[in-house]
Amino acid sequence: MSREATRKSSDPSPKPPPLKAGAIGRGLLAGVLTWLLPGLGHWYLGRRLRAVAFFALIGVAFGMGLACDGNLAVVDDLRAPVLTKLQVLADLALGPIEPMTRKVIYGELVYRNPRPGNTHLPPALEQRRQRSMRRWSLYGSSYLLAAGLMNILLIFDAWDIGIGRKE
Repeated sequence: MSREATRKSSDPSPKPPPLKAGAIGRGLLAGVLTWLLPGLGHWYLGRRLRAVAFFALIGVAFGMGLACDGNLAVVDDLRAPVLTKLQVLADLALGPIEPMTRKVIYGELVYRNPRPGNTHLPPALEQRRQRSMRRWSLYGSSYLLAAGLMNILLIFDAWDIGIGRKE
């Protein structure tokens, strides 16, 4: 057996087939639609049952988070700047519903705690602080974060189906 044949048979990562024309655009559109409304990208791709299941999954997690008085994340430069930025990004993965929910819950769009040394707490952050004192708030915040993280996975799944990498 030649050296070339041995190398080809032992290569653990075969090259993926080339993308079909329009696959990238279809994948991007599916991903954006999924960000706009969980499951919508799968619906567009013809995966109707999967779309309904994903919409229900994200919707229930999001609804449970709100019902348990969960808080959407804000950047906290004092305690954990990197982690809180990632939490805000995970919340934003929920799509346009996230800023609308933030506006309804807190009365304004607030994404950052005040700088250290600032003694005045804006009304929106005071509202957030009061919500965090409620009994189930930590569970609710976890549900909201999980909904955003699951939607990121759905966006990648819609992308993979859209470009033909996955059935």
